Amino acid sequence: MSAILAVCGPAFCAMVSDGRMVEEPVQDGTPKILTDSLPKVRKVNRNVLVGFAGDTVAAARIVNTLDEYNVQYLTLEKAVKILAEAGRQVPCAPVGVRLLVGGRGRKGGFELVSLGSADGFEPQTQPARDGAYLIEGACSHTEIAPYLEQDVKPAASGWKSLDDVAATLDQCITHIAENDKTVNTTFYRELIL
Repeated sequence: MSAILAVCGPAFCAMVSDGRMVEEPVQDGTPKILTDSLPKVRKVNRNVLVGFAGDTVAAARIVNTLDEYNVQYLTLEKAVKILAEAGRQVPCAPVGVRLLVGGRGRKGGFELVSLGSADGFEPQTQPARDGAYLIEGACSHTEIAPYLEQDVKPAASGWKSLDDVAATLDQCITHIAENDKTVNTTFYRELIL
């Protein structure tokens, strides 16, 4: 019911989502489209981005728990802790929920954290390293790894600007949308420098 892609490097974190929301469960491979204009990525503050794929209602409830705090001062680590705790409390549809949280950690370096219902919302944290990009993605009805391997990772060595990063992520979502009708090509982007 959605696709979210994230890239973190030593100097930035970027996320792109599509905008499609479908009724779950998808019957006979033909999704009933509820909207084509739902952003699934949110800039929490100048240091933290959150994106999701999966059960949109459950994901929105989880992400909206951040609003119970003064989000201006939330660190990446605190946001992940809040999201993990909320995720364990919110029931979700069988399609599940996958969250990507990226941005600048408490020590100043960029990090990318993945957590979701399939793993009990246990955070998997990766710090950015010089000379390498952290590349993650999530998609409700399609295995995302082959798309990252084919569309994103080979392009990373040629990135010269953030526009190049955005174009690559858009292209990857477009490729997914060609094969998965629960994904569309309405793009929503957020960035932290």
